Amino acid sequence: MQLFGSGDGAAEASLPEWSSVLHAMPIPAALVRSTGEVLAANRWLDVEPGDLLLEPETGPLGATLRFGAQKSRWRVRPVEQDGSVLLATGEREDAGDHLLRKFFSSGDSLFVVYDQAGQIIQSNAAWEALLGYTSDQVFGLDSWTLLPEDDLETRDRVEKELRAFGRSEPTFQMRTADGSYRLVEWALHFDMSVGRCFGIGRDVTEQERVTAELEWRAFHDQLTGLANRARLVDRLGTVLEEGGSPALLFCDLDRFKVVNDSLGHQAGDALLTRLAGRLASIGLGPDALLARFGGDEFVLLLEDGDEDRATRAAEQLLACLEAPFLVAGRPIHVTMSIGISIAAGSPNRSADGLLDDADTAAYAAKSQGRERLVVFDERLRAQAKRRFDVEAGLRRAMRDGHIQPLFQPIVALPGGGIVGAEALVRWKQGDHYLSPGQFLDVAQDAGLMAEIGQIVADASIEAAAALAEAGRPLPLSINMSDAELKSPDICTWMAERVASAGLDPSSILIEITESAVLATDEAMPVLERLRSHGFRLGLDDFGTGFSSLAHLRELPINVVKVDRSFVADLVDDHVTRAVTASLVELCHALDLDVIMEGIETADQAAAVEQIGGSKAQGFLFHRPMPIEDLASLVTGGRIGNKRPPIETTDPARVRTRPAAAMPATARP
Repeated sequence: MQLFGSGDGAAEASLPEWSSVLHAMPIPAALVRSTGEVLAANRWLDVEPGDLLLEPETGPLGATLRFGAQKSRWRVRPVEQDGSVLLATGEREDAGDHLLRKFFSSGDSLFVVYDQAGQIIQSNAAWEALLGYTSDQVFGLDSWTLLPEDDLETRDRVEKELRAFGRSEPTFQMRTADGSYRLVEWALHFDMSVGRCFGIGRDVTEQERVTAELEWRAFHDQLTGLANRARLVDRLGTVLEEGGSPALLFCDLDRFKVVNDSLGHQAGDALLTRLAGRLASIGLGPDALLARFGGDEFVLLLEDGDEDRATRAAEQLLACLEAPFLVAGRPIHVTMSIGISIAAGSPNRSADGLLDDADTAAYAAKSQGRERLVVFDERLRAQAKRRFDVEAGLRRAMRDGHIQPLFQPIVALPGGGIVGAEALVRWKQGDHYLSPGQFLDVAQDAGLMAEIGQIVADASIEAAAALAEAGRPLPLSINMSDAELKSPDICTWMAERVASAGLDPSSILIEITESAVLATDEAMPVLERLRSHGFRLGLDDFGTGFSSLAHLRELPINVVKVDRSFVADLVDDHVTRAVTASLVELCHALDLDVIMEGIETADQAAAVEQIGGSKAQGFLFHRPMPIEDLASLVTGGRIGNKRPPIETTDPARVRTRPAAAMPATARP
C-alpha cells in the first residue's frame, strides 16, 4: 500500500502500523505531525504530503482543530506516546457521503468496521451505546476479545466462513463495559478489495429471553416446574426413533380429589408442588425425565429401562411418599398407584402406545386397591381392548337408541300392589339386555354418564306420560348421577321436559346417592332447585358408603331407599334387624317415606313388614321389564307369551369392575 511522504523517525515508524486503519476509514482521515503537516492521507482527502492540515485551537493537544481557511471541524488522537504523530478524522462535504455517514451513525442497528486482522477501526453510536465503550476505547481492539473466552467454536466458524464465502451471519454473546453480556445477531461481509470486514448487527438479547421463556413454558408445567406432557411425548418419541428401550412409570395419585374438596384448590396446588419437588429429588439417573402429565398424574421416563429397573424406581417413588406433606398447617399423607410399561419386547412401540399401556396398568393398580404398582402385560392389553370395544359400542348404542330403561315395580306391603316403578338403565343387544355393571364404569371413564342419564330420563318421562294417557298414572323413579348434578342446566331441562309431557313434577322421584351428593359442591343447590320445581327426591342405597343419619335431616329428601345389604341379613341377624327397625322408625318420625330394596324371599318380605316397612322392591315381586309389560301389569292386561327380558352378565361380552366401584346409577 503506497503512502504519502516521509518524515522523522517516529513518523516513519508509525506509517506502516496505521496505514491499514487510515485507508479503511469511510471518512476523510490523515496522519499528521503534531505541528499539523500531512504525513499520509486516504482517498477521501485531497491533500499532499507536507500540506498544513491542522491549525490548533486554544486547548490541549488532541482537542478539536480546524482545517485551513474553511475552518472545518476535525477530531485528532495521538498515535505515538510522545504526541508527535496524530490521526485526524474529518467530514466529507458532498451530500452522498453525508447521507452515508448519517445512516452509519444513526438508528438502532449496530455498525462496525474491522481490518483484516480483526481489529476494530470504526463503530457507530448504537454499537458504543449498547456495549458501553467509547470509540477511543475500542479503536484498534481485537474484536474477539469481546466474546466469552470459551466461545472458540464461534470464532473458528466465523473466520472460516469469511475466508471461504466472504460473509457470515453469526449470533454470539458480546461482553459489555460493565462485564455483562448482550446477545447480538450479525451480518458480516468481508470485502477483499479493501481488506475490510463490515458488520451490521442488532441486539436480540430480549428477544432471545422471550423466546427462551416461551419455549420453557411450552415444555414445562407452570405449577411444578417439571417437564409437561408435550416435553415427555417429544423426548419419548426421540428415544424410540433412536432405537432406545425406554420404560414408563405412570403415577396417579390416590384420592387427591379429597384434598381439593376438603382444603381447597390452593392447598391442592401446594401439595402438588411439594410432591413434585420430592419426586424430583430422588435421583433416578441422568436418563430419567419426570413430567407432570396432567392434574394429579405424573409420568417418569427412563430412557433405558427394563422391568427390574422400572420396578425398583417405582418402589422408590412409593417409598418417598411415606412421610406426610405439611399443607395448610396440617400433615397430609399421599399414596400413588403406578402403572409400568416397557418398550423392550412390546408390540406397541410408539409414544402414544406406551403411554396408553402405562395408563392402563395404573388403572389396574387403582382397581386392585391403590398404593401399588402393576406392570402392563398381555392380559391388561386384552382388557384394554375390551374397554375400547365397549366404549365404541356404547357410543353407537346411544346414537342408535339402544340405551333404554327397564322398569322395576315398587310394591306396597302387605298385598304387593304396584305403587311405582324405578327406571333402570340397560343396553339392548338383540334379545338381550346388558346390565349396568357391564358398561357404566366405561361410560363413567369416558364422560358419558350425563348424556346416558338424560337418555334414560327422557325415555322415563315419555313412559310416565304414556301410562297417564292410558288412564293409569304411576309415579316413576329416575336415578341421577353426580355427573348430572354437575350439569348447570339439568334443573331447567327436567322441568321443561316434564311440563311438555303434561306431567305433574311430583310424579317423578329423582334418586341420588350420598356419594353423588358428596362428589360435587354443586349438588345441594341443584337438589334445592329440583325440589322447588316440584320434583320429589329420594336418597338411594342408604346404609352403604358414606351413609350418615345426619343426611336424613340435612338433605331436601322425601324418600329413603334402604340398601339391599340390610335386607339380606334381616331374617337371621338380630342386630341388623334392630338397626333396620330403628332406621325405619326414624324415617317415619322425619316424615320420610321408606322403600326396602333387594327383597328376594317371602321371609325377607315378612321381616320387612314386621319392622314397619310398607314399600318394597325386589325380584320376589317383579324383575325389571320394558314399559309395555309394565303397562300391561298396571292396566290389568296380561303379558301373554312374551318372554321376560334376558339380562346377560357374560364376561366375554364386556369387561366388568367389582361392584364396589360401580357408579350410583348401577342397579341389578
